[in-house]
Amino acid sequence: MTMKAMLLMALLPASAAIADETEYLCTSEINGEIIQIFQDADRSEARLVVQNTEGAASVAHGLDGVTFIHIKTDEVWTLALHFPTMTYELSTHGATSIEDHGHCTKRG
Repeated sequence: MTMKAMLLMALLPASAAIADETEYLCTSEINGEIIQIFQDADRSEARLVVQNTEGAASVAHGLDGVTFIHIKTDEVWTLALHFPTMTYELSTHGATSIEDHGHCTKRG
């Protein structure tokens, strides 16, 4: 990612999607919290917004879905999105340990 692109991402609010991005809006079945995923046009990178935390995520494509991996200093988040059912599973390991699941809708 270029320095210009990183600066632009830092200046945009988390809720503002770039025109070429695909946004997934996911709702937890456990606690009703919202997870936003903004995937870039070439589908190689994404941004996750979970609770009050936003971060870049690597993207691993599978047969019927995609996995987003966000690595922080003290924990790793893995979110698997299944396209046929538009369901997700989120797990975090490290400083916090969370297991979550729910449904997503696609925008853009």
